[in-house]
Amino acid sequence: MNRRTVSLMIGLILAANLIISGCAADDSLLVYCGAGLREPMEDISDLFEEREGIQIQYTFGGSAQLLSQIELYQTGDLYMPGARSYIESAIDKGFVDETANVVYHAPCIVTPKGNPAGIASLEDLAEPGVSVVLGEPAGPAIGKNAKNMLERLGIWEDVEKNVVAFSGTVNELLVYIVMGQADAAIIWEDLFDPETMEKVEIPQEMNGIKVISIGTLTFSERMESAEKFMNFVASEEGKAVFADYGFVTYPDPKYEG
Repeated sequence: MNRRTVSLMIGLILAANLIISGCAADDSLLVYCGAGLREPMEDISDLFEEREGIQIQYTFGGSAQLLSQIELYQTGDLYMPGARSYIESAIDKGFVDETANVVYHAPCIVTPKGNPAGIASLEDLAEPGVSVVLGEPAGPAIGKNAKNMLERLGIWEDVEKNVVAFSGTVNELLVYIVMGQADAAIIWEDLFDPETMEKVEIPQEMNGIKVISIGTLTFSERMESAEKFMNFVASEEGKAVFADYGFVTYPDPKYEG
């Protein structure tokens, strides 16, 4: 098992401990961040801390779960979910002020190495006998996105019958696939690991490609620092880190045309 897969599994264990421990320290920012963004965001925070001397504390989890935590605790500094729609919801609730678009999330199908079930399309997920794992439709952005795609194709109910587990984060889906506990999953393409799984691309006309944004929380007590971090994440330097992890950075003619 390669280093990235081990890191993801460790991240899954850590993600189970999503407890907000009050306000962040005076010299730090608290960021609610989608679990699928963990690796690039941790690298970006290291660069930011080295440059600005401001520490970043993360709470990683599913986008909807994080929004619920924000609503409950009303503390922290920034929110970066797995899709722009969650930012819009936070704006509507009065929780988010300034925002910046950073990268795209493009879903794909992944299978265990060798693709033993012969999965070749979204429609194959509805075939009898296929075992599927998906994100919770009311939880992480990938779960809501996958359900929307399958509903548009008219196959959601058939696929749902084949679901052996719904997960609270996209990283959990990777573990199911790497361990061979399901025939297929829908994940974000940037998390695909060619050493441990196979990828089946979803045609763009069927796909639910999403913009990932970061926003400052209206109740932040460190707004100047929060805006500075938001701008750093959305800068060319920040986007370059995402590109190193396989993300397509915003804007891109492929997805905006």
